[in-house]
Amino acid sequence: MHATLCDLMMDLVQNSTEADASEIELTIIETKEQIEFTIKDNGKGMSKETQTKAIDPFYSDGEKHAHRRVGLGLPFLLQTAEAADGLATIESEEGHGTQVHFYAKAQHMDLPPFGHFASTATLMLSQPTQGNLSIVRKTETDDYSVTREELVETLGDLNDSQNLTLIKAYIESMEENLEKAG
Repeated sequence: MHATLCDLMMDLVQNSTEADASEIELTIIETKEQIEFTIKDNGKGMSKETQTKAIDPFYSDGEKHAHRRVGLGLPFLLQTAEAADGLATIESEEGHGTQVHFYAKAQHMDLPPFGHFASTATLMLSQPTQGNLSIVRKTETDDYSVTREELVETLGDLNDSQNLTLIKAYIESMEENLEKAG
């Protein structure tokens, strides 16, 4: 099982990257009652048959990771949602992308901790890819957004250690603003 919700999000964004998505949107909405996130991409998508197989922990297409016989990301997501009295859904169309939605009760005892979002977002945004990642983070009282394209335009190389430090500090400050507003 993933240790944090951030781990789940990271895994799903990685799936989108590996599906050759040029646009990936991660939206996180957190309230006192529930937490939800959606990852939407314009990658290669999945057929209905592949979607059914993808939620089986003993299935792997063998293409992304030829050495692995299992694919646990989506099954863990579904298990986490169910354990925390929530739901996870997958909508996908071959050639048109995928959308994965997760929500659960925020105070449920079986919900993993959220995790350190600034570190996770920095890793997601700095992945070497030609695509754009947009992150929108919302609470009941405030929100912020950041995109890979904006960061590249402003900072240049996102794998430069100084730029990674700046990205993390920026996202940490935005997370602090969310906490203060809440």
